[in-house]
Amino acid sequence: MEKWFRIALFATAAMNILGAFSFVPANRTGRELFGFPEAHPLYLWILATWIFAFGLCYLWMAIKQSRERLFIVIAAAGKFSFFALLLILALLGELPLRAALGGVGDLIFAVLFVVWLVKDSKFKDG
Repeated sequence: MEKWFRIALFATAAMNILGAFSFVPANRTGRELFGFPEAHPLYLWILATWIFAFGLCYLWMAIKQSRERLFIVIAAAGKFSFFALLLILALLGELPLRAALGGVGDLIFAVLFVVWLVKDSKFKDG
């Protein structure tokens, strides 16, 4: 596994694991910081647990130096769609611009994941 990709996995693991706490229902301040709206605790817990679970998966892949392409495809799609939703809602005035800015990290990791996927597939093809 390329060193840069392993570092990216460790970094996105930290971002997800820590970011998951922003969605814990009791952490209203964390959501207010990024301009996220309040929601029913069920939805907040779903977000928090899935973001945390993905963070653990990134960490596991980095530690084991695993090359799980399908997981990275899903991760890239998820990170890009999260950023895109924040940006679209901010442009529509439904969220403050700082919400979209808070998702820039996800956009960066989505791009890094796509770069790795393209490079990895070229390497496999010869």
